[in-house]
Amino acid sequence: MTSRPSKFCLRLAIAGAALAATLGSGSAFDDPGAGTIVPQGEMPEFCQKAAAARYEVDLLAITTDPAVERDGKFLVLGTVQGENREMGIDCRFEPNGAFIDIIEAPAMND
Repeated sequence: MTSRPSKFCLRLAIAGAALAATLGSGSAFDDPGAGTIVPQGEMPEFCQKAAAARYEVDLLAITTDPAVERDGKFLVLGTVQGENREMGIDCRFEPNGAFIDIIEAPAMND
């Protein structure tokens, strides 16, 4: 008798592999794991890692808030602290948790 992994474990493994493949190169990329399914509780961390890679900054330069549901989708608000300015970011996810993209937004102190 063989056991089969749960759907959650399988999704988590796929998301982790996709994130590792996307972030493992250490270089910036234009499409940080678009389509990757991310559980709601892990969206802030995923956003932080994707933003750090996109903007080529340390993870400590990225802050994120918990995911909120807005207009049927999930949104993670955050900031990127750069050398000369602080930039707001919005990480957007589909209702099923699929990562859409990161967009720049006005920072709270602008």
